[in-house]
Amino acid sequence: MSSSAFDVFACELAGTQLIEASAGTGKTWNLCALVLRLLLERELAVEQILVVTFTNAATAELRERVRARIAETLARLRGAVVPGADPFVDTLLARLRGPLGRSDAQLTARLELALHGFDAAAIQTIHGFCQRALAEAPFVSGMPLRMDLLADDEALRLQAVHDFWRRHVAGAALSGALAAHLLQNQFTPQRLAELLARHLAKPCSRLIWPDELDAPDSPDAPRDAAALQAAFDAARALWQRDRDAVLAIVAEALPRLPRNRYSQAATQLAARSWDALLAGEHAPDSLAGLDKLELLGSARLRPNRGLAPPAEHAFFAAAQGLLDLLDARRQALERQRLRLLRRFLHEAGAQLQRTKREQRVLGFDDMLGNLHQRLAAPGGAALARALRQRFAAALVDEFQDTDPLQYAIFRAIYGGGDGGGDGGSDGSRDGGGSDAPLFLVGDPKQAIYSFRHADLHTYLRARADAHAAFTLSENQRSTAELLHALNALFGANPRAFMLDGLHYQPVRCGAKARTPLREAPTPARAALQLWQLPRGADGQPLPRAQAQRAALQ
Repeated sequence: MSSSAFDVFACELAGTQLIEASAGTGKTWNLCALVLRLLLERELAVEQILVVTFTNAATAELRERVRARIAETLARLRGAVVPGADPFVDTLLARLRGPLGRSDAQLTARLELALHGFDAAAIQTIHGFCQRALAEAPFVSGMPLRMDLLADDEALRLQAVHDFWRRHVAGAALSGALAAHLLQNQFTPQRLAELLARHLAKPCSRLIWPDELDAPDSPDAPRDAAALQAAFDAARALWQRDRDAVLAIVAEALPRLPRNRYSQAATQLAARSWDALLAGEHAPDSLAGLDKLELLGSARLRPNRGLAPPAEHAFFAAAQGLLDLLDARRQALERQRLRLLRRFLHEAGAQLQRTKREQRVLGFDDMLGNLHQRLAAPGGAALARALRQRFAAALVDEFQDTDPLQYAIFRAIYGGGDGGGDGGSDGSRDGGGSDAPLFLVGDPKQAIYSFRHADLHTYLRARADAHAAFTLSENQRSTAELLHALNALFGANPRAFMLDGLHYQPVRCGAKARTPLREAPTPARAALQLWQLPRGADGQPLPRAQAQRAALQ
């Protein structure tokens, strides 16, 4: 869907509309303006306009800005001179008095009512909205009338983790190899608790497991162990007998080997690793801390095209055979670890939810999950209708931080997509009202950092679902020179962000007065400077700390 420049006066107050806004382009200003239009044009009560953002600090600031805009408009209606008044107010009043035929008395009454009832304004975080939605419609939502909010559910989460650990790890007959593999991959109770929290925070996300996860492991473990030990003994005997000869062959062939893999330092590291690997009498359970082993295996020890190969030695084939068997065992252990992790997420997640229901408590992420479950379950369409009647319009700030679960909630209520399970025989269902105003405001470029579970694909899906898409094209914060430089830099490559659907939208300098920040006395500098970190004498990038010191000299 192509985007056009957003005009806060011309846009329809109906349907789902997405507004793409870079930093400094007036997102909050436009949100406040839309609230005024909904109050005075659609004649909604202030408590019927849902405004959602993602932090308590942003919520507090947005509440103050909206209230100030209402008070300023009321003051202008009464003829007061407001110092530094926003020209938006007079333009809006002229539109309301003229084409829309509203009288000053009507407008004054509505604004006074909005100010008097502003404590009930629905300007909230996403979690606060979900908690309020379930609390205000307990019978429709099917939720208990009382549930206590946990500031942190870590204790209950750790309880579920430890119960699983006792049943399937500590109390199970794990092989030494699997135990070492789990430890090497940080399969610990603390790490499992973190993974469980991430998993439960994104219930709409699909877990993708390897296709070969359920492939059967070798049915003859003793025979496999014997083959591994035999390969280990063969490589160990050759290494102990001919170590110096093996390394001499590699050293002689070094100029003919790929330089991106082989060097004197890399070969020495490989030799030390083989020393450590073959020091004992038994094949190890883990290769942790052993680097560059593959450099002495026959699969890697091949010269550049057209050059003579290294001299032959039996150790290279023996080393490769051992490495192949060790890798096969590592893959088998990794499948076991992933199967254990999959079982953990299923069992521990279900146990945690049961414990919370029994204790009548919920965490912050449960607010979203519970509301989404009710909207997606049979009877969810009734809940969506009730919420749409209660909150007749919605504006979502920082929409780029929205994850699939959060968008599914708004889409169910306002977009007719995911809500409700009351489908008829023809598959239709009343999951949302297409006429209900839903404004989604955000900057998709920020979603690539995944702050607060942000998901770029969710943003792109919302763009495809929207009835209209707009951009805020004037920056009110940066200088014209800097904006021109940024437009030139990011506009030079249509795929600057390398992701389909994510494009740089050029912006121009807005009319808002700004005081430039200047360093004095300093020579004039370009508005945008790009610094390339220096490289070493060999042309390779320097380590980060060393490069930073060199760049500042």
